Amino acid sequence: MRIAWPEFAGTRDIDYHPLFRGYLSRSVWRFYTHALTPTGLWFAGLTTLLGFVAISGSLDLPLFIPFCYASGIWAGAFFYMLVFPPRVHIQAAHANRVGVDEILPVDVEIQQLRRWAPPLCIVPHGLHPAMDPVPPKGVDFPLLGREERSRARLGLRCKKRGLFRLKGFRVQSDFPYGILHAYRIYPLESSLLVYPRFTSLSHFQLPVGRRYQPGGIAFASSLGDSFELIGTREYREGDNPRDIDWRATGRLNKPVVREYREEYFLRVAVILDTHIPDVGRDALGRVRSSPTSRSLKEAFERAVSLTAAVSDKMARDDYLVDLFAAGPNLYHLTAGRSIAYLDQILDILACVEESPIAPFATIEPELFDHLAQVTAVVCLLLDWDETRRAFIQRIQDSGAAVKVIFVRDEPFTLDPNFDDALLGRSRFITREEFDQGIQEI
Repeated sequence: MRIAWPEFAGTRDIDYHPLFRGYLSRSVWRFYTHALTPTGLWFAGLTTLLGFVAISGSLDLPLFIPFCYASGIWAGAFFYMLVFPPRVHIQAAHANRVGVDEILPVDVEIQQLRRWAPPLCIVPHGLHPAMDPVPPKGVDFPLLGREERSRARLGLRCKKRGLFRLKGFRVQSDFPYGILHAYRIYPLESSLLVYPRFTSLSHFQLPVGRRYQPGGIAFASSLGDSFELIGTREYREGDNPRDIDWRATGRLNKPVVREYREEYFLRVAVILDTHIPDVGRDALGRVRSSPTSRSLKEAFERAVSLTAAVSDKMARDDYLVDLFAAGPNLYHLTAGRSIAYLDQILDILACVEESPIAPFATIEPELFDHLAQVTAVVCLLLDWDETRRAFIQRIQDSGAAVKVIFVRDEPFTLDPNFDDALLGRSRFITREEFDQGIQEI
C-alpha cells in the first residue's frame, strides 16, 4: 500500500511505511513520532544552532555556556523518559462493527500504578493507514494518585471497509520539560469490521419472475404475523377445528370455517461482480497504480455499496435474499427474516475483495443449485463482455427475471445499450449520481 509522506502519522503501523524498511530508519522514525514533541523539535534545532556557534565562536566569548544549559535539559528529559515511563493499568471497550467514515467511540479507563505521576495522554498505537484517531493528538487524563482511576472517550474514523486489527494504545507524558514524551506501549489487540457506506433505498423496481418461494409465513420472525383471511365457508370433513368461526356458526346454525390464503415470499438473488482485470504488477508483486486501475477499484467500491443498499431494501421488504460474491473466496448467504440479518450480509461485503479472474464460473454452479426457487436475480456488473452476457443469458433461459445494474466509469468492452438481452432490464449508475445519494433504482 502506497501512503503519501504527509499522511503517515505517528499513530500508523510502521509496517505500512512506504520508505522506512530498515531497523535504523524505523528506530529514528519512532523516536521522531513517539518521543519528540513539537516543542522538542524546535528546541533540537536551537540546540544544534548553539552547538555550531559554540564550536565556531571565539574562545574569548563563553558561547558554549548556553549550549551546555540546553544539553543539560536534554539529558534530564532523556533520563526521565528512560527511567520513569508511565505505569498504568488500561482497559478499552468498543463496538466490533462500524461503517465507513463513521467515528467509532472507544471508551478507555486507566488506573495509575505509581505513587505519583504527571498528567497522561493516550493515543491509539499501530493503526492501519485507513484509520485516523479522533482527536489526532489523543485524549488527556487528569493528575491521578496511586490506584486512582479515570475514564475518557476517543474515536477512530475509518476511511475504508474491511477487517482491521487494533493493536493497542500508547500512554505518554511530556513531563518535565515538554520536549520529549516518556511513553509506554500497551498492546490490547482487538478486531474491527468496517462496513461499506450506503444510502438506504426508498424504491427498488424489481422485475417480476415466474417463481415464488413457498412457505413464507414460516420464515416470519415477528409475533403477530398470520395468513391472510380471504373469507368463510361451510365446514368440510378434514378442516382444522381451530379455523371454525364460532360467531358465524351460531348465526347460521351450521359449522362455518375461516378460509386463509397461504402467503409467499419472493426470493431474490443478488450477485456482485468482483472481476477487475490484472493491469500489471511491479517487481515486488504489487498491483501497479494507474488511472484505469484506480477507476476500476473505485467502481468496485461503489458496486459493493450498492449491493449493501439493495440487500438492505430487500430485507426491509421481507424478501428472501441470496447474496453471491466471489473474490479469492466464494460467498453465499441466504438472508431473510429469522434466517439471517442484514449485519451478516454486511459482514461479507466488508471483506469481499476484487478478483483478477472472472468469478462467474465459480458462482454459477452454486447459483443454479438454488435458481429453481429464485424469483428474480439482481446483478451488479463492472463491465459488459461476452462472458457476462452469456452468464446473464443462461439465467434468463432458466426462467428467472433479471435486473442488471452497471457501475462503471470507463468505456464498456461491449456496448450494453445495443444488446437485446438487456432491453428494459438495466440501469446505469454514474459516479455523480452515486455521490449525490441513490434513492431509487
